[in-house]
Amino acid sequence: MESRWHLLIDSGIPFPPQDRPAGFAIGPSGVFALVFVDAIPETTHLSRIRTKAEEAIAGVTYGRRKYVPHMLEVMLLMEQAVNTGVQERFLAVDPITMRRTLLAQETGLSPKHARYIATELAGRSRRYTLISTDNAPAAEPVSAEGLFATAELHESKRTKILARPFQEWMTFLDDDQLDLVHRNFNGPARLSGPAGTGKTVVALHRMARFAKNNPGPLLFTSFVKTLPGYHRSGFLRLAPLAADRAAFVGLHAWTTRFLKDRDVAFTLNTTAAEDAFSRTWQTARRVVGTIEASPSYWREEIDRVIKGRGITTLDEYKRIDRTGRNRIRLDGARRETVWKQLYQPYRQRLQERDAHDFNDIIAKAIEELDAHPLDEPFGLVVVDEVQDFTLMELRLVHRIAGGRADAPLLLVGDGQQQVYPGGWRLSDAGIPIKGRGAVLRVNYRNRSAVHDYAKRIDASNTVDDLDGEPGFVLRDTEIVLPGGYAAAEPVRRKEVGAKLVEAITGSRVPWSDIAVITMTNREAERYMTVLARAGISVMPLDKYDGSHQDAVKVGTVHRAKGMDFAAVFHTTEIPTKTADQLTDGERDRADLAARQTMVALTRARDYIWVGLIED
Repeated sequence: MESRWHLLIDSGIPFPPQDRPAGFAIGPSGVFALVFVDAIPETTHLSRIRTKAEEAIAGVTYGRRKYVPHMLEVMLLMEQAVNTGVQERFLAVDPITMRRTLLAQETGLSPKHARYIATELAGRSRRYTLISTDNAPAAEPVSAEGLFATAELHESKRTKILARPFQEWMTFLDDDQLDLVHRNFNGPARLSGPAGTGKTVVALHRMARFAKNNPGPLLFTSFVKTLPGYHRSGFLRLAPLAADRAAFVGLHAWTTRFLKDRDVAFTLNTTAAEDAFSRTWQTARRVVGTIEASPSYWREEIDRVIKGRGITTLDEYKRIDRTGRNRIRLDGARRETVWKQLYQPYRQRLQERDAHDFNDIIAKAIEELDAHPLDEPFGLVVVDEVQDFTLMELRLVHRIAGGRADAPLLLVGDGQQQVYPGGWRLSDAGIPIKGRGAVLRVNYRNRSAVHDYAKRIDASNTVDDLDGEPGFVLRDTEIVLPGGYAAAEPVRRKEVGAKLVEAITGSRVPWSDIAVITMTNREAERYMTVLARAGISVMPLDKYDGSHQDAVKVGTVHRAKGMDFAAVFHTTEIPTKTADQLTDGERDRADLAARQTMVALTRARDYIWVGLIED
């Protein structure tokens, strides 16, 4: 037996039993139900054994949280291992491959947790006899002098402590979270809740549980192109055998790949789209600019409202409720001006260049799926950060999941964390969600100091959470992690770079645990240059996949969505106008900026520093 492992053996007669596991192996790699077989049993028989194994370990608690039963793996012990035919759901090993297979898993189960699970399981049932390496004779202590410096040992201990809560989420969930993992929704469902409440963790567990109990492919997607890759590593810790049938890909990447596979012609050209809008604005600004002078506002009106909602006629445009953008009032005459002076010329210029923007690609995919659904339907489709999708993108993921009233679609998000303009109602997308929604209310990520600072930000919600019900916001969440550090410091604009370097070095937080989160790409590029010149290792946030990297991550709030860090450093402009001095367009932009700032700060668990830029 390996150090830090525990073995529970069924003490019944005869041995091994035929209808349940012969025992459990519990260690740093997780929990394994051991089943002796001469040949691979039928899948239904293996499923019954898995159910018995999960029932045996269900309810093991650690503090206020419970072990997640489907985290265990069923391991078939054979004289000579063979391909199981269901290898994505069950392990098959022999005496030669067993040790290598056991130690290959990476669930992050701490020695304390492994010991606790084994001890509680043995104490709950007389059926099992516990054998533990904890009872083995202790080895003679060897002096570590010359092998490890004291500072390195302290750093290793600190790293484990910092990593603890994120790893526990992979193994232990509270009652509400565990209930949502097992709840049968029978159709499209929605998980919502403020930052740090574990929405995505619950979604990943639902995926893992599905993968271990059902055949078929799975999809995890998001508007944020880097987020699926970031969460793939977490999923593989939950269901390593399902790696080949679980796709983690951004929605735009999935869509372009799908159209290519179906031989649907398209010419995605973002440069041509930007040029088409720029040329259109040069003419339209004389008229449309009198309503709102910001060209970005009107770029978003095309992308997020007109094309993002699939509007094809002026009459449709005049009828819709511009959710999240109603401060700038567009009556019928103004909407006709926008349509004729801005949208139609933009569309015409794209057509002249035979070019498409991303909205065109989404529309083509919907049309193709309506005509020819997927050859192999997904067993489950999970959509993360759904509040940043357009209505057309919502309709697309519903089609990807089958488009039916009982489609296996799980939408995960929080309207208060919306970082793109506009809004919608789920009913507008034609997705039936009533009665299949749940709100998570306990914050497990942010320490109290971080939470107290972030909740003061007045971040509005323009996306309904349960198809019309008001959203549950950050300031109302329950906190479980005490302590933490939060500081804000006025900084002169010309000194921002130097102050940022000073704040990072003074924090004494390892670079691997730090993110510098910005509002713009230009700002991120500038900070990366400043930090690199100061000798601080950096990496772009859009290259980060969640694995350990001994570098400070730097990137925009749009790329940081859904990620977690021990410490976050963020700069923001001190407002030069009071609220009553803002125009309607400026208020919309201020609301969006507030949500973005809240998202940036709630990425941190232990430590935040905010530089308040002033001239």
